Amino acid sequence: MKNKISIKELLIIGVSVLILGWITFKQFQLAGAKSRDVDKKNSLNELGQIIKLYYADYGVLPNEEMINGLWGKEWKDGDYVYLKKLPQENNLGKKYCYLVEGDGKSFSLLADLENKSDSECQKDKWQCGGQNYCYKHTLMAETVK
Repeated sequence: MKNKISIKELLIIGVSVLILGWITFKQFQLAGAKSRDVDKKNSLNELGQIIKLYYADYGVLPNEEMINGLWGKEWKDGDYVYLKKLPQENNLGKKYCYLVEGDGKSFSLLADLENKSDSECQKDKWQCGGQNYCYKHTLMAETVK
């Protein structure tokens, strides 16, 4: 007796494979978004430490226009290079944003995260330059490590 696979069984197998493939693809997409978000947070944290060094040098925070005009460019002061290239948003098409807080001694770096279910992403909570951001990293300039 020969085992024959019917069209119905082939369709069930094909649909099952497609569903599993779609689930796997979505999980890879989510993992990629989470990874890019971790990179964004790390880049902004590193930039925050460099801004603290600027504060240590001059006793004031750099102005918002200067930093917000340098995304993706070199930050240089005379012959001293603070950073060869400031981080630059590239996945969502939205630039990062730097804000000096009202006390003049703390500052925030804003970004939009891809993974909107990230616990640190609060949907469109902060605004800067006419754009909404979900992630805010605030640092005190007085604490240089």
